[in-house]
Amino acid sequence: MERYKILLILILTLSLKAELPTNIKFAAKVYSGITNVLNENYAQAKKDFNFFKEKNPDSPLGSILYAGALIFEREHLNYYLETKEIDSLLYSAQDFCEDNLDVDPDDLWNNYLMALTKTYQTYWKLFQSNYVDGFADGFIALQYFERCLEIDSSFIEAQVVIGNYNYWSSVKTESLHWLPFIEDKRESGLKSLELALKHKFLNRDFALISLCYAYLNEERYLGAANLAETLRKKYPQSSKIKLLLAKANEKLEPQKSVQLYKELIRQYEKDNFENPYKLIELKSNLANLYYNLGRFSEANKICEDVLSMPRIDVKYQIEVLPLIQQIVELKDSTKIRLETLPKN
Repeated sequence: MERYKILLILILTLSLKAELPTNIKFAAKVYSGITNVLNENYAQAKKDFNFFKEKNPDSPLGSILYAGALIFEREHLNYYLETKEIDSLLYSAQDFCEDNLDVDPDDLWNNYLMALTKTYQTYWKLFQSNYVDGFADGFIALQYFERCLEIDSSFIEAQVVIGNYNYWSSVKTESLHWLPFIEDKRESGLKSLELALKHKFLNRDFALISLCYAYLNEERYLGAANLAETLRKKYPQSSKIKLLLAKANEKLEPQKSVQLYKELIRQYEKDNFENPYKLIELKSNLANLYYNLGRFSEANKICEDVLSMPRIDVKYQIEVLPLIQQIVELKDSTKIRLETLPKN
């Protein structure tokens, strides 16, 4: 799942300026749409953002948010085909933002919306494994967020986004920190990301989700679990938050983690998505947890379940293959463990 860890560099701290411009109509749809995205109610989120877009034809914000809802839905489904609608929305928004910046390059809102557009373009391209163009867009997004801070140094959202970027980019380039031109900004980045714990802004909860991932990466499991539990109460339908809670509790309350993984697996089996990647990944996580707990028979059963799944559609086979290889290796290990257990 390395690809999705890379995506967190930018996307999870997407935020909207706390005060929308006074000329924006039906701002409540922005708030309800974001809540629906976080609760993974994408159908309603798209309705909210589409309504907002139609009522605000003079702003690119509606197109940006609607594209964002589509992207988050695709990520949830692990479906990256049929790109035309998302590409069209984001390029249209980019043109709109460029026109606004030509008129007033020092306006905070104009710079912020361009930063937001380039961030979504980054996420979408990385999701499709277009890393060269994706990181190029990410660098441009970062420049616009930095420009926002030049205009308004108290703009917390930009500080959080830049901190998140600095943290994850430092994590990904850890082996290169001995080079004089590669600076380790992991600690300072995490501190900036933790501003989301103290300051309120519209999309603060996206930042807190990213902070959960950072805490897990730092092996601060209790902090991650407490934060995920708080978010889960607010967004009970979120599989992403439930997964964070499951990961955090692997080291704290393993049985709670087992139960959460089982709930997630049942939900994904019920949804029956075309791409089985996430279902297989969840089963792999649970099988590994069972193995680490010494519950080898249960780990082996999950491995057998995965390996006996119906034939996977050819367009997803390359993506799923590494997971299948991990399952095969785990099954071999469980077999050895079971053979060495004392016979009753």
